[in-house]
Amino acid sequence: MKSLVKVTCTAFILTSLMAACNEQTTSTKQEETNHRVEAATQSKKSKEMSEEERLEKGILLYGQSSKGGYYRATVENAKYEKADKTGYITARITINNVREDQKTINLSEIKYSVKDEKTGKTYKGQAMPMYEDKFKTVPAGYSLTFEVSFMMEKPPKDLNNMYLYMDSKIDPFTDTHWKLDNLVSK
Repeated sequence: MKSLVKVTCTAFILTSLMAACNEQTTSTKQEETNHRVEAATQSKKSKEMSEEERLEKGILLYGQSSKGGYYRATVENAKYEKADKTGYITARITINNVREDQKTINLSEIKYSVKDEKTGKTYKGQAMPMYEDKFKTVPAGYSLTFEVSFMMEKPPKDLNNMYLYMDSKIDPFTDTHWKLDNLVSK
């Protein structure tokens, strides 16, 4: 009978110790998991904060639009090509006519430029519409997608700081520009 009591007490003590150790290990793992989740949340918040800051500065990315009274402009994408010592950036742009008075718009009045924010150098762009007559008379509610070419006689080595600007006298794109990402020589 005494040995049964000893075995029972020993089993009870071992079970209690194992449960206590397991609980401590579980809580340590849970704390580590909580710390990882908090770190990931902080990282996501800092990314969101940088996106907020970017939008406050008027910097848009591919596919994002800027809407005024006459135009809604979107830069779809851009690419860089080099021929001899001259570089070319070609941007694909969509402009929607959003005039409420239902009048047509003339896209030839919009001026385009690409600026290297690091050096301050600016390159003028030339719109290359497929149909000149449609380019000059876009009906209300319609859009036109076309390319704009920027020639750079002495292209910079670093293309990570390029921003596309649009300027219009009738509907200014105040403080709005697009970051040209992934401009790699092909």
